[in-house]
Amino acid sequence: MVDSIQLMRQIAVKAVVTENFKIQIGNELNRNLQQIDAELQQLEFKGKRAIADLEKKAGQTPELRAQIEGVRGQMEAERARLQQLKEDMQGQVRTVSELPLGSVVTQFNIETPIEVRLGENIFQRLEGGEILIKDGVIEQINI
Repeated sequence: MVDSIQLMRQIAVKAVVTENFKIQIGNELNRNLQQIDAELQQLEFKGKRAIADLEKKAGQTPELRAQIEGVRGQMEAERARLQQLKEDMQGQVRTVSELPLGSVVTQFNIETPIEVRLGENIFQRLEGGEILIKDGVIEQINI
């Protein structure tokens, strides 16, 4: 019989909002927005080229027209997905800019192993801890 086992639990990494934090996150979000814009441009270029290639084929058969419409539909679906992602990211940029200095936000979560033993309260042992950082430097660890 085993009297202990290793499990994984979530630890929140929280950041104190500073001017540096806002700049860093803002820059990261802006880089992501630029990447989305580049993907949208590439989508337009590749989609138009694919449609033009299909239209050049001899004979406008119903199958060819259906194929062209399929490409257009895929383009529109991908364009809509990227536009939604862009709008979400723009909302995040606004949210970050409005965060009050000194407030604390969860930046991400990590998983860490923990050993649990017979007789322990599993809910208390698995209760998430947190790591508090300020400008990338660990200020506090609560486990």
